[in-house]
Amino acid sequence: MNILFCGKAAPKAFELLKALLPDEDVCSCAEEHVVRLGMAADVLIPLMHRLEPELIGGTAAKLIHQWGVGLEGVDIAAATARGIMVCNVPGDATANAESTAEHALFLMLAVARRIHECFSAFHQGLWGTPVGQALGGSTALIVGLGRVGKALARKLAALGMNVQAVRRTADIETEAALGLVGAGNMSRLYEMASAADFVISTIALTDHTRGLFNQDLFRVMKPAGFVINVSRGPVINEVDLVKALQTGEIAGAGLDVYEQEPLDPNSPLLILPNVVATPHIAGATSQNYDGIARILTDNILRVKGGKVPMYCVNETTLKAQGTL
Repeated sequence: MNILFCGKAAPKAFELLKALLPDEDVCSCAEEHVVRLGMAADVLIPLMHRLEPELIGGTAAKLIHQWGVGLEGVDIAAATARGIMVCNVPGDATANAESTAEHALFLMLAVARRIHECFSAFHQGLWGTPVGQALGGSTALIVGLGRVGKALARKLAALGMNVQAVRRTADIETEAALGLVGAGNMSRLYEMASAADFVISTIALTDHTRGLFNQDLFRVMKPAGFVINVSRGPVINEVDLVKALQTGEIAGAGLDVYEQEPLDPNSPLLILPNVVATPHIAGATSQNYDGIARILTDNILRVKGGKVPMYCVNETTLKAQGTL
């Protein structure tokens, strides 16, 4: 089978799958060549590339399979109309949720302990500075309580934080099991954010959550508050965020995802001293990648053998229209 990684992001993913499928034609290409090479592919792996309408409309691919969870770059309806199976790897099928939650915790510690200033202190001959903030005893508001949000809540509660969450629907048993000290629906976001020391996005990107973190939210937050994002970049309005960081409206931000990826190397988010930025690596752990690679390998071999792959998000519709 001809398997195409769309773009050069996550090179380790390409290496792992190529090693697991030595008898298949596994290749990758720069983004500008995706449409041309993707037309003849049997399997498309989008990575961070948004699949072009002309590619979905003309490709010979039987399967579009994301390396991980996010399918924002795939027009699932268009793929379904052409009979193309679309799959991802749910966060709880591998170590993704735990890895991403750990990275959120890392970003929280990095901004709270002013990690950039720690690095520069050595060159300035300074010791015992900067003075940071402790996580224990402070309040964390998790926005979105899916797999990653739950994993993060458990970790933060173990650190002695006052963990709260906003979510679409209440689940009293889950909230109690996670040790939350407060929970509410999305209508309470501003109210709960105003009392939080950390506001952390683990929420899915939808039309309703796009730009959810904007100037109105930053204005109600504490000046000493931090924003953390390990979900999807467009959840945050970056123009508003930069302004809030520059004016001291909020204390800092820890970011792993961005409105446009790859991020412009000249972005102020890479220059501001109160920002810790990482290149979309929250799920990039060997444990998670190994799990994703095994599932992807199994699903590709299933399709090659005429079987339906696991985690096919459009399986029901394809069966209804007689494609499967």
